[in-house]
Amino acid sequence: MNYANPLRFGVMCKTGGISQFGRACIENITRDGLAQPHLLILDPTVVRPSGMSTKLRKVVRLEGNLSYLHSKLWPSEDIPAYKKQSLDECCPSVARVVCTPELRGKWSQHFSAADIETIRAHKLDFILKFAFGILRGDVLTAAEYGVWSFHHGDEEKYRGGPPAFWEIYYRDPVTAALLQRLTERLDGGVVLKKCFVPTHGLSHRKNLQRIQDSSAHMVRWVSLDILNGRAEYLSAPPSKTRASIYRAPNDFQVLRFWTQLARNWLRYKIDNQRVDQWNVGLVKAPQSAFLDPAFRPTIEWSGYREHIQFVADPFLLPSPDNLVDGAARIMVEELNWSTERGRICELRIDGDGHTSITPLIDDGLHLSYPFAFVHNGVTYAMPECSESRAIRLYRLNPATGAWSPDHVLIENIDAVDATVFEYQDRWWLLHSGTKGCAPWSLYVWHAPDLLGPWQPHTANPVKTDARGSRPGGNVFWHEGQLYRPAQDGRYHYGYGLAIQRIDELTRETYRETTVREMAPDPRGEYRDGFHTLSGFGDYSVVDGKKHTWPVWFLMSRFLAKRLRMRRKEFRYKNVAVESSLPVKQSGS
Repeated sequence: MNYANPLRFGVMCKTGGISQFGRACIENITRDGLAQPHLLILDPTVVRPSGMSTKLRKVVRLEGNLSYLHSKLWPSEDIPAYKKQSLDECCPSVARVVCTPELRGKWSQHFSAADIETIRAHKLDFILKFAFGILRGDVLTAAEYGVWSFHHGDEEKYRGGPPAFWEIYYRDPVTAALLQRLTERLDGGVVLKKCFVPTHGLSHRKNLQRIQDSSAHMVRWVSLDILNGRAEYLSAPPSKTRASIYRAPNDFQVLRFWTQLARNWLRYKIDNQRVDQWNVGLVKAPQSAFLDPAFRPTIEWSGYREHIQFVADPFLLPSPDNLVDGAARIMVEELNWSTERGRICELRIDGDGHTSITPLIDDGLHLSYPFAFVHNGVTYAMPECSESRAIRLYRLNPATGAWSPDHVLIENIDAVDATVFEYQDRWWLLHSGTKGCAPWSLYVWHAPDLLGPWQPHTANPVKTDARGSRPGGNVFWHEGQLYRPAQDGRYHYGYGLAIQRIDELTRETYRETTVREMAPDPRGEYRDGFHTLSGFGDYSVVDGKKHTWPVWFLMSRFLAKRLRMRRKEFRYKNVAVESSLPVKQSGS
């Protein structure tokens, strides 16, 4: 899509170049002709090292010694996001002006009247700030929509810096970034957009790189809102946060930080050895019941209890009465911990609690999340297979109960947990991914028909928030509103669910609101997490997990890897296996 009147923007950056992060921001808005750079506002200042008296004072006060050592051992400047890019390569043939602002007080920088006039002459819509210090004065209004700056940290908790540091220090499960329109108030701009990623607790540099990778597209979101006439929030009141302003940590804080890193590493090593045992359960209530905070579901867990494998990602096979011959029919992922490969099976749970399983789809690749639905009287499934880099549709033959590949919806795509639905005479597909910011982002595609052609949403990714982006079940209607379950992965994979109300969904816009956050029952059998809620009619299915450390299996798996022994395939002791199972189609 190319826009007839693209936005005009300026970029504040150093004379020596722009960071890779800054370049990514620019590429996100110049793509599709959304905006065009018209002015580079260059900062010629060079940061000079502190004087000897200042250094001695810090040594005596134990301020900055260990912080300096940390910066030399693990320099943040070396992360890819901070690598300098050539201005000629990034913004060729763009007008430039070198500005040296006047310092007033200890920190405030004011541009000269001549520089302000030069900037205003370019009639910019907004200015992206990647250089200079604390700006005040007329430069803040030199562009129609002001000066936009990134703050890598949640301003409601962490003002100041260093970015992505204090979240590890305080064991915050998420690290935030915000794009703000600067005002005269220090760290009190107009918040335009926010994103949240899981905190990388093992490395400050990796946490910093993660939040940089995951926030560059926020400029695109605001630019699209302006072009679509949906950017009233640009004139909203500034943030009223009274959070403490953080500065460089002193020596005691750096010691505590190193201790926290060591604890996180030890916890990671221990957790990495565990086996998460998942199971699925039936709830005799519709998905909408989970909207009620007071609802406490009675979960009838399946009798699947195998030592080296589990079932998860449940989806009810749609049928008029939900139960066939008194048994719930549930499509699930069945994963073998030894081979670390999953396949799609049908699980049946009858009224007496008897459980049986039937393998359905196994093509040699890892399969999961068997999203099942009916369209035009045909039952389809859309298992996740990110290894194939494609979203494939499978079709049920009601006469034989067999599933066969039917159509490739989208090729060359990194997609996990793909979910489709029909809304306002159009088909929509939601998914997350495995690389970059994709694991905690939501991507949207749309098409006039189930079989396509599918087109990406102009705002992709439409959301980046580890607390509720990745799909976790089928969407459902309730009292005229559309809702979708989403995975909450802020503490760990499969921690919990958040139900999102889809407030607006068009080819140009996407808005949703979290209406309920759900964690597993701490007193239940599967108390360590759950990440799927799906349903059909008056029934729902969920999954749940518990942490286990089966010593005999961990040792055998370790030896199998070292000795390159053949891994144990699927085997059963506690659940009945059906070699073939007739599957009734909806309406038959």
